Amino acid sequence: MKINILFTSFLAGLALCGCVSSCSSSSRISNSDEAVPALLEEASRSIDAQDFEKAMDMALQALSLSEANPILKVRTLHTIVGIDIMASRDDDAWKKALEAEDIAREHDFKKELAAILISKAKLCSYAEISPDTGRNDEGLSYAREALLLAEQTSNLEEQAESCYIIGSLYINKNRWSDPIDPETYRIAGQWLDRGQALADSCNSPRLRRNGILFRSRWFQQGNNNEEAISYFEKALAALEETDYLTASALDDRLVRLYTRTGRYQDALDIHDDYVFRMQKYIQQKQDETLQEMQTRFEVQEKERALERYRYRILILLLALMVTAAIAVQAWEYARRMRSRSAALQHISDSKEQIIEFLSKDLRNPSGNIAGEIAKLSSEVSSLSPDQIRERCEEIVTGANTINDDIADYVEDVLLKRSRQIADIGLSQREIQIIRLSAEGLTAAQIADRVFLSVNTVNTHRQRIYRKMDVKNVSEMLRKATEIGIL
Repeated sequence: MKINILFTSFLAGLALCGCVSSCSSSSRISNSDEAVPALLEEASRSIDAQDFEKAMDMALQALSLSEANPILKVRTLHTIVGIDIMASRDDDAWKKALEAEDIAREHDFKKELAAILISKAKLCSYAEISPDTGRNDEGLSYAREALLLAEQTSNLEEQAESCYIIGSLYINKNRWSDPIDPETYRIAGQWLDRGQALADSCNSPRLRRNGILFRSRWFQQGNNNEEAISYFEKALAALEETDYLTASALDDRLVRLYTRTGRYQDALDIHDDYVFRMQKYIQQKQDETLQEMQTRFEVQEKERALERYRYRILILLLALMVTAAIAVQAWEYARRMRSRSAALQHISDSKEQIIEFLSKDLRNPSGNIAGEIAKLSSEVSSLSPDQIRERCEEIVTGANTINDDIADYVEDVLLKRSRQIADIGLSQREIQIIRLSAEGLTAAQIADRVFLSVNTVNTHRQRIYRKMDVKNVSEMLRKATEIGIL
C-alpha cells in the first residue's frame, strides 16, 4: 500500500518535472530555430559596432546550430560572407558564397539566393582592381539575376541594392578608360538613379547611404564636381534631422568636393558640421544601446517573474496530485478492507451455521447428519454431480430441521470437490492408493492390500504425482485433503 502511494507520487513528480523543463525552456532560447536568428541579430549589432571578430564568433555559433535547417544555414552563410567582405577576406567570402548559393538553388530559396548573388556581384566589383581581372561582366550577370529574383519576391531593398551594384559595375567598366566611355557612364547613372528611387520608396537609410557612396564615385569619374556639389547639398537638405550618419556621409563628400573646387571656407564649415553630426550619431547610438539594454532587462525581469509564478503553480499542482494519489489509495484500501470484512463475516456465519447444524441432534432417522455428510464427502470421487445432488437431497429430507442455505452450501462444496477430482483425472485405483497412503501404509503394504506388485503401486504413485502436480507423499496427502478425496 505504501509502495503504491510512493510510486504514484514519484510518477507525478516526474511528470511535473517534465512540465517545469518545458515551461522554463519556452521562456528561453532552447532550440536551434530560435537560437540562430538571435545569434545573427547579435552578429549584426557587432557589425554595426565594427567588431568583426565578435560578429564572426556569433555567426559561427549560428552556423553550427543551423546544419539541419537549410534556410537558416543559407542566412548564416550570407552573414559570414558579409563579415568577410567588410574584413577584406574576399577569398573566404567567395567560398562561403558558393556554398550558400548551392543550398539556395537546391531548395529554391529565391529571397536568400538574391542576397547571395548580390554579395557575389560585390566581390566581382571589388576584384576589379587592375585592367586584367575582367570580372565586371561576371558580376553583372549575378546582379541582374539577383534583381530578377528580387522583383519576383517584391523585395524593394534587394532590388535597390542590385541596381546600385549594377551601376557600380558599369562605373568599374570605365575605371581604366581614358577618356571614359560616355554611354557606359550614362548607363551607370541610370542604374544609380533607379536604385536611389527604390531606396527612397522603401525608406531605407542604409541604402540611401550606399547610394551616396556609389554616386560620389560616379560624379568623380565624370569629373562633375559642381553637379556633385549640387546633388549632395540637395540630398543633405532633404534628410531627416535625426539621420546623423547619412548626413555625416554627405558632409564628408562635400568637404572633399569643396576642397577640390577651391571653396576652402565652405569645406571648413561643412567639416564642423561633419564633426557635430558624428558626435550626435555616437550619442544617438549610445542612447539606443542604453534603451536596448533597459528593454532587455525589463523583458528578462518579466520572464523571471513569470518563471517564478510557473514554479509556484507547479509546486501547488504537485502537492494536489500527491494528495489526490494518497486519497485514492486510501479509498481503495478502505474498499478492500470492507470487502474482505464482508467476505470474512460471510464465511464466519456459514461456519457457525454448519457447526451449529452438525452439533445438534437433527432427529435424522438414518443417523447422525455429520456422519452422513462425512460419508458422502469420502465418496465424492466416485459419484457423478447428479448423484451428489440426489444424496444431498436425501440428507436434507431426512434432517427436517436443516437450514436450506446450509444444505445448498454443503452441496456446492461437494460439487466443487467432485469437479476438482474430475479435472485432475484420477482413476478409482489411484484414489484407492491415495486413501491407503493416508492410513500410513507403505508401498509394500498397499500392494498386499490391493493384490498388486510393489512396482505397480509405485507406478500409480508417480502418475498421481504428475496429475496432482506434487513431489512426494506428504504433498499428495495435503492436496488430496484440500480437494476432498480424504
